[in-house]
Amino acid sequence: MTTQEMILPKENDASFEATKQTDVSSGYIFIVGLSRSGTTLMRNVLNQSDWIAISRENRFLGHLIGAEGMRQKFRKFGDLSIDQNVHNLVDHLYSGGSERSSWFRKASSHWRWITRRVDKQEFTQKLLETDRSERAFFILLMQLFADKKGKPIMGEKTPAHFRYVETLLNWFPEAKIIHMMRDPRGIFVSEWRRRQKEAQSFPYRQLKQLPFLMKLVILLQTTITWREGARRCRENQNKYPLNYYTQRFEGLVSDPEVQVKELCAFIGVPFQPAMLEQTVVSMGFQEKQTGFDSGAANRWKKHITPWIDAWFRFWLREDMEIFGYSK
Repeated sequence: MTTQEMILPKENDASFEATKQTDVSSGYIFIVGLSRSGTTLMRNVLNQSDWIAISRENRFLGHLIGAEGMRQKFRKFGDLSIDQNVHNLVDHLYSGGSERSSWFRKASSHWRWITRRVDKQEFTQKLLETDRSERAFFILLMQLFADKKGKPIMGEKTPAHFRYVETLLNWFPEAKIIHMMRDPRGIFVSEWRRRQKEAQSFPYRQLKQLPFLMKLVILLQTTITWREGARRCRENQNKYPLNYYTQRFEGLVSDPEVQVKELCAFIGVPFQPAMLEQTVVSMGFQEKQTGFDSGAANRWKKHITPWIDAWFRFWLREDMEIFGYSK
């Protein structure tokens, strides 16, 4: 049995058959995984479905640093059962508060979408009509995007939410969570290239003139977060087999039709050929080309230095073997 067969539900599995019965009239889907693991590609694939609307990152539950979660920042406005606190919070958001909320990172893109595409009064009224809980706030963020797209299944893509799967499934017990996995060496090369082109946030802005030190920071960050992501992926797959789906980036770009059909069966929506109509995104080597970039599966091999390859093989050897990245 291959690693992929151990991780992903197949047509002869009970979990696979159960998920085929999902009601496509409603539901929630969440995309998680490390940055540069293909979460944006997965969002684009799903959003080509007539049933699914996955919003951009909102980092509501948390980020790599828990305090960077937007819900933690909103708590300073006090009890939202008090109308004035709701108005104060909305004023904060629509006056650029999300952009100013962190010295660590740029504001997540969904908050900018909200303030540019949703009327302030409409947002305020809809929030006032909820029970004012954090769960209700989170739902509203997704619902606004889904309503604009006219689709019944809503969701969102925050990579770091792989740390908050328990909360997601406590709030949405029937939700489907897709965890994108990618070879850590591929993630490293992609992140290194990205930071050479875009070094706007801390600490990359400060390290821009020190390329070796920047490379070392990215190496350590990738090692630590990939190990944690792999562990949580295994644990969640075992704990929530009907809700949790592991999708390898390499499989998606190499054999997209088969992979997307299996994913649709898990989610419980019909496969549509339009889901395969993609444009390469995220500052990849084939950025803006149409179709899936199959070369992205192994292109890192041409750009990684031997000592970095050896580093990953040494520190992440066991997890890399489990997920099929031993070569």
